[in-house]
Amino acid sequence: MNMNGVLWSDTSKEPEVSFETSPKRSEYDLAIVGGGLCGLSIALESSRRGLSVILLETGKIGNGASGRNGGIVVPQFPGAIRPSDVRRLLGKKKGDQLCELVGGGPKFMFDQIGKYQIQCDAEQNGWVQPAHSAKSEARIRGVFEDWKEFGQPVEWLDRDATFAKIGAPDYLGGWWCQSGGTVNPLALCRGLARAAVSHGLDIVEYAHVSHVLQNANSTEIQWNDKQINARKVVIATNGYADDLFPSLKKTIVPVRLFHTFTKPLTAAQRGEVLPTRVCFTDIRKSGGFCRYSPDGRILSGGLVYKIGDERANGVQHSIERLRQLFPQLGTPEIDYYWEGYCALSATWLPSISVLSKDVYSLAGFSTRGVSISQNLGRLFAEYLVDDRPIEEMPVEVGRPEAFPLRSLKTVLGGYAFPIFKAADRLGLT
Repeated sequence: MNMNGVLWSDTSKEPEVSFETSPKRSEYDLAIVGGGLCGLSIALESSRRGLSVILLETGKIGNGASGRNGGIVVPQFPGAIRPSDVRRLLGKKKGDQLCELVGGGPKFMFDQIGKYQIQCDAEQNGWVQPAHSAKSEARIRGVFEDWKEFGQPVEWLDRDATFAKIGAPDYLGGWWCQSGGTVNPLALCRGLARAAVSHGLDIVEYAHVSHVLQNANSTEIQWNDKQINARKVVIATNGYADDLFPSLKKTIVPVRLFHTFTKPLTAAQRGEVLPTRVCFTDIRKSGGFCRYSPDGRILSGGLVYKIGDERANGVQHSIERLRQLFPQLGTPEIDYYWEGYCALSATWLPSISVLSKDVYSLAGFSTRGVSISQNLGRLFAEYLVDDRPIEEMPVEVGRPEAFPLRSLKTVLGGYAFPIFKAADRLGLT
């Protein structure tokens, strides 16, 4: 999958590096399938802690969902999910641990970017969850109160304060968290790969894994015309899961999203639109989010609609949404459009699947993968090096459980966008 037309590829300060197409050895402590943020984070921490690790990527590092998202670092669960909701789902201990990982994870992420001098245009100006309707205001007020009680550094913004932060006049209020921010996610992947290689990681690109076979004391991984053995295996393909493990594929619904960026705004426009360079994500089902690129473009996007011209539909939606958010812009011009998959779980929370003996998967980041995938990967590496019992992972761990009505929802997802837009327009979300 090439990255033509993706802004992150055109602007990455971390150079694209070509890795090996053959392994350097026949046996490893750990094999990871998938070269996105999750797989790279597991690889970096495991290699740093002394394991021999190989990472197998079917294409180029970061070219899947990890290099195609909006690069917004969100210290909050999807939508209006509250910390108290997470506690009810996972129990107090795991729930609190996951809340700490979501709320506090961006600090570790930005600190690690600094430690390894990753050139990914990282900006930590905070993140806002604004209210686009009276119903959404009530819901996100509850989210804010939960995070405040949890001890997260959050601040409620009235209508005027929200406008001062983001420059969009129609929001009724919202809350701000100082730990949020933005990155170039493809450059971040490349930087994590560089850091992991410095700790001894072997990376093989263009490795389409066809078989994972259990042996007496290890697992055999086959791809193309090659194979290696590993004591443990992690599948980190998330929304790009294929038929390697059908039971894993059934645990998520892959959702195809599009992202757009405008032409660079003028200096005058940048003084009015996102004047503090904060990023935001509201809870509209039809996509209400925005951030700046380093060169002054602004982001929009939504769910790919499979009827008609997908690109034309997406571009038109972005123009309409940006005009709605920022009427001072007039009619913005769209310079970039691309698509990519994310993976939704039934609970909207990630989980760890035990696929067979010593074979695992992390998946289901549900539009919040930039930070949580790295931090959960880091903690899972602690288990892989025997420093953390698997029972202490802050997510559900067990055999893969199929997403209810997965096949139907996967198909319907490609036709739901007009319904979502109508619900948002009527104030139902």
